[in-house]
Amino acid sequence: MTTTLPTSFSSLPEDIILSCLARVSKFCRPTLSLVSKYFRSLVASPDLEATRSRNGITEDYLCVCLNVGSKPRWFTLAPFPQQQKLKPIPPFPYCRHPESSTVVSIGSEIYIIGGSLHQKKGNRVLVLDCRSHQWRRLPNMRLARETPAADVIDGKIYVLGGSTSHKIENWGEVYDLKTKTWEPLLPKTLNLTTQKSVVPGKLVMGGKVYAMNDGLMKLNLMTNICLVEIENIMFQISISNGMLVWFNPEENLGWSMGLEGVPRDPYFPSYLTSVASYDRGRRVTVWWKLTVSRCIDPSWVESKTEICCAEISFERRDLGKLWGFVEWSKNVFIFDGSASSDFFLHSAIVTY
Repeated sequence: MTTTLPTSFSSLPEDIILSCLARVSKFCRPTLSLVSKYFRSLVASPDLEATRSRNGITEDYLCVCLNVGSKPRWFTLAPFPQQQKLKPIPPFPYCRHPESSTVVSIGSEIYIIGGSLHQKKGNRVLVLDCRSHQWRRLPNMRLARETPAADVIDGKIYVLGGSTSHKIENWGEVYDLKTKTWEPLLPKTLNLTTQKSVVPGKLVMGGKVYAMNDGLMKLNLMTNICLVEIENIMFQISISNGMLVWFNPEENLGWSMGLEGVPRDPYFPSYLTSVASYDRGRRVTVWWKLTVSRCIDPSWVESKTEICCAEISFERRDLGKLWGFVEWSKNVFIFDGSASSDFFLHSAIVTY
């Protein structure tokens, strides 16, 4: 009697192996590299990316910018719940990360627009390619802008407000990714403010909500509010005292619900925010921090900060009421020291 030995995975044709590895999340590649020298060479091979591209294989990643030790840093969140941890992205090599900037994403790239350095408003636009973790700069905007509103429409980046100019020609500008040029954006060119806002008196752009001061010239991003679209209806989602609050202005309905795994405390910080949408706007993530202090001796207190995240999905039930479900909730990052109240800065969804 003869026994047939199982076929080794490594003995398969290389194109089949590449086809299998291309379907494995990129977050697993460091582990795959430990299997053997052969696997390490395949993971590092450009043929693996070519196979993913040829088969149209992509993943959605949530990238967030956190104020870690008073220094903004970008991280990627693993795309599967079992390993939800923040993976650091190499820091910006040119200078400090600008404050009061605005972020949009296209494909695998994140665009950081305007902001200020050393209390001086700027017109620079920085690009982070999350596929290669490389930074580069775009041509400068026509005007310096701080906390402008921005969105991507038909392959162009539209930027509104955030300047000190009151001239109509400086109302906004648009960047054409093909020609790599900025052009003025007049109100009559494209009426971006006609988006259905579920926050009266505020500007809604790119799913974010901005408080308007002095018209569109000065905008403030409201970090404790985001918008989700359920069954073609826009809902306003906010967080207060450990409760998730939603509001439907069309039907004048609102509700609040506790989140399992999210602390409920009278001192629960009001700056907790829904920061990103998934699944065509049916899911959001919320963030909070927990600072743990330990007295080493009478003159020294050691503190650590835990950054926590929860992902919530939504569906409509019971005569239109919105129901939320916590898909997962956990600590995703720990660092020494205390985080400031504005520890969360930006988020973006990238695909590659």
